[in-house]
Amino acid sequence: MLSPQDRLREINNLFLRKTFQVNYRRVEQYLSEQFDILRYSERSFSRDINTLKELLQERYPSLEEEQGELIRFSRSTFSFYYVRQDISAFPSFSEKELNQIASMIDLNQHLFTDGVGKGIVNKLRAIILENNLSNYHEILAWPSIQLIKDGERAGSDLIKPILEAIAAKNYLLFSYQSLSKSARHKTYQGIPLMIKEYNNGWYTGWYVLIQEVKEHERWVKTDINSLRLFALDRMENLQVVNSKYQLRFAPDFYPPNYFKNMLGILRNNLTNPEIKTEKVSVCLNSDNWLLEYLTKYPLHPSQQIDVRDGSNRMIHITWHIEINVELESFLMRYANDLEVLNPENLRKQIKEKLEQALSMYQ
Repeated sequence: MLSPQDRLREINNLFLRKTFQVNYRRVEQYLSEQFDILRYSERSFSRDINTLKELLQERYPSLEEEQGELIRFSRSTFSFYYVRQDISAFPSFSEKELNQIASMIDLNQHLFTDGVGKGIVNKLRAIILENNLSNYHEILAWPSIQLIKDGERAGSDLIKPILEAIAAKNYLLFSYQSLSKSARHKTYQGIPLMIKEYNNGWYTGWYVLIQEVKEHERWVKTDINSLRLFALDRMENLQVVNSKYQLRFAPDFYPPNYFKNMLGILRNNLTNPEIKTEKVSVCLNSDNWLLEYLTKYPLHPSQQIDVRDGSNRMIHITWHIEINVELESFLMRYANDLEVLNPENLRKQIKEKLEQALSMYQ
């Protein structure tokens, strides 16, 4: 049995559906089909519309003062409508429901990586705050909280078939083109192992970690340094094929380890299969703002901070990490705040890039 409050929520949701014409006949039909409500009078519908008007007035007093009643009737379509598409008599979820969802995610952080679960919890609680703000303040022309947009990235439509292929250990056939201007489409086939979300600078989106396979192979031995990473938004003509391959997993094989020893997602493992971590050391002044930032937000789990002179002025920071383009970009970005000490080849490379950049201003 649908309570009067739940019925109001349902009608409010119908107002939010652009293609639904809200009038007595359509609403009566909807309630009958969806909730087996056999008796819903026109008088009850009129009373519900008036109640929704009152709820909207409570949530958006300044908007009603500016525009008049927030529910109006269109004679051309013979239906009621909200004067703005971004208003609602109720939040999409109640505060209690949002808090319950946030708490469930908070209790299951082990299902998420890289702090994603905590990010979702923060976003849900931000929604609760925004919903509460509308009860006490004038409606703004801009959002009071701005969050990173998730889920609408190019390639997200491939997530479902790839996840199913991972579960079934099927393999993928697809064409792919890298970002290089001279790059051509190439055809790949491989067994997908995991999908990773990554958001940092240009590299924003979904990536799939794949063990490539060859046509003549039947048994495939997996190895972290033989894996390839593909961006979903550059994969085309994707086909999921019932696998004829058998995977052989080493006892310590764990695909997330592909990302364990580096900053970001870009590894040089295919050109350097024996890639190893290196001890990267930098120094910076103790009163530099970057020290406080790195203390609070370590660049990598291996990070260590040491005082190296008697004056406590110079601070050394070390990471045991693979050297890749994203680490180099970080060091270049903050070259004015820190000095690379070792390894020597990395120090030389950063120095050459800085000299090249300086020459452009001479």
